[in-house]
Amino acid sequence: MKGKERKVEVADELNLIKTNEVLPITVPTPFAVGPVNCFVIRGEALTLVDTGPRTPEAKEALVTQLQNYNLTLEDIDQVVLTHHHPDHIGFVGMLMDQGKRVLGHWKNDRWLQMSDSFLKEHETFMTSIYREAGVSEQYYNHVQDTRGYLAFTDRAKCDVHLAEGDEIPGCPGWFVMETPGHAQSHISLLHEQSRTLIAGDHLIKKISSNPLLEPPYIKGTERPKPLLQQRHSYQKTLDAHLSYVYTGHGEPILNPDELIKERFLKQEERSDKVASFLKNEQLTAFQVCQKLFPGIYKKQVGLTMSETIGHLDYLESENMVNKMKSEEKMLYTYRT
Repeated sequence: MKGKERKVEVADELNLIKTNEVLPITVPTPFAVGPVNCFVIRGEALTLVDTGPRTPEAKEALVTQLQNYNLTLEDIDQVVLTHHHPDHIGFVGMLMDQGKRVLGHWKNDRWLQMSDSFLKEHETFMTSIYREAGVSEQYYNHVQDTRGYLAFTDRAKCDVHLAEGDEIPGCPGWFVMETPGHAQSHISLLHEQSRTLIAGDHLIKKISSNPLLEPPYIKGTERPKPLLQQRHSYQKTLDAHLSYVYTGHGEPILNPDELIKERFLKQEERSDKVASFLKNEQLTAFQVCQKLFPGIYKKQVGLTMSETIGHLDYLESENMVNKMKSEEKMLYTYRT
């Protein structure tokens, strides 16, 4: 029976691709995450969802796979961005120069424009996060890592801003679902009739996308809490009762509800582990990070600190921890 069930799944998968006119394209990246998935929606406007990074290898793959669909870059009418990370936006500048319309959330703008003032603001914000978290100064230079990642994209802008519930222009039946967490700018594209989602990095089958720290978009306001946002986005996706999810990396998801429930459980298990560290001693966020990701934090301090602070945010929201400022550092303890 399992073989027959799989044949039905494959048939359903192909039917969804045909019915919704979604054409998958996979291009290489220079990043540890591996290849990235882009998509063409054959709507009233031929729409490219994400572009891959700006590398010769990615461009060759993009052009070749478009040709496999009897398409060229010149045929593309518009580009929709799921979020602002370089593996998804690398060719936006080139396509914009070719006259393509660019659509995305307004929170993409500062990343697309890449002004020196914003990059300095981002580095100042991350330095303050590291200082409060008690990160050793030898890791402070990693606040500039973002500049290296942005080298794989060009300056650009969004011509049209998309928000929750908007129908994608030129793509009847496709609507915007705001899904922040992995990125503040993150949106997913929902085809309501078939309950199909183009999820970007919001939901990936084999890995859980990191909730990443970013500066607030309005100066002087509280920083975003990405893990809490990610959990809210997961719940919104669960409530949509999806049948099929195209992802930004790896294969599509045929059982999204089951996967989201698994994500919730694993996040809560990791938060419980963090809480266990705090039951016997006061710790800074960096000390928690060292216990949670021994060895890894030295190579990926930005990712591991974002994840650690996310779990501390969650525990604080559940009234499971206390925090107090000691000089420049924030100390956490378990609330009994």
